[in-house]
Amino acid sequence: MKNALGKYAWLLCAVLVMAACTHLERPTEIVGTTDRYLDWGTSPPPAQDRARHVIEGPRPFEWWYFDGHLDNGDTFVGVFLDPSFTTGKPGAMLSLYGPDWSKETRLVTLEAEEITSSLDDAGIRSSAGFLRRLNDTTYRVYWKIDGLEADLTLSTLAPGWMPKGDDGVNESALDFFWTIHQAKNRITGTITRDGVSREVTGTGYADHNWGRRPLYEITRRWVWGRIIAGDYTIVYADVDYYNSSIESRPLYIAKGDTMIVGTGSPTIRQENFVTDPVLGRHYPSKITVDFENGGTKAHIDITLKAVVENVDLLTMSDLNPVAQWAARTFVFKPTYFRVIADYEGTIEYDGITDDISGECLYEVMGFE
Repeated sequence: MKNALGKYAWLLCAVLVMAACTHLERPTEIVGTTDRYLDWGTSPPPAQDRARHVIEGPRPFEWWYFDGHLDNGDTFVGVFLDPSFTTGKPGAMLSLYGPDWSKETRLVTLEAEEITSSLDDAGIRSSAGFLRRLNDTTYRVYWKIDGLEADLTLSTLAPGWMPKGDDGVNESALDFFWTIHQAKNRITGTITRDGVSREVTGTGYADHNWGRRPLYEITRRWVWGRIIAGDYTIVYADVDYYNSSIESRPLYIAKGDTMIVGTGSPTIRQENFVTDPVLGRHYPSKITVDFENGGTKAHIDITLKAVVENVDLLTMSDLNPVAQWAARTFVFKPTYFRVIADYEGTIEYDGITDDISGECLYEVMGFE
């Protein structure tokens, strides 16, 4: 009996010690800043960067992302993956949130023969839906997965962006790439639940990511957010690469249908971190974005209202439950948080200073 207790005590200690490998201390603050102005241009993505890429790497991935806030209070998120960064296989996802942020999600993994992605321009055909670029300003997207269906036309209001420059953005030698197809769009179409259709309108966003190897080998974490404030459209991010020589901190600002800022050098401060009690991972409850170059300035304070999604990404992988437990216990614990927040601030452009305030969203993705 004594020997048995000793054996189990040793096993418990071993598990606790190894589990400590995936423990992360809660940060006090994270500040991303650059000591010089980085001009990343204001050009939209060309056809070859709207299309699927031929990617050479140990585990390539690519996804096309769409979201929108509908005028009836609902919010949708739709994705095509070819292939997914979690399963290595193609797939599609459609989520619909109610005004209270209750969520209905459909996620499907596809076989290679069930999807075709264009290498010439944005275009996907699959058993779960399609993506079509109709003209220079308009896309049509369609998902049909397990009784949930969306057929939407997306018309550009604020242009796309292909950040180009040095210091960690879309350089050919890198492993991770990102571009915006539509920073702001007008949504019209239908959403169908269990055969019942209703017409919808709203405002949305579309972007596109791809890479050469698993994200958990490329980056520790990132924060990404989008703000629509009257005439202004703002997109920002701070990506924490394992390679410390890479800085990726994009800031996009458009006024109306004209992009006025495309840079890699805002200061993004993340503070007041909260620890999720289930996932054991941390997210900031306050984010501050600051930028100044020439006569253009931006200062935005973003404050958490509610976490509307917290996801253990291993549950979306192709690992079986035992392998998932081993990975999150001994190796890494990838997580995703979607946050609804309030923002307020000012933007100064062309001699005019505008106050902005309202509600926005941001996400925190972690791979440690």
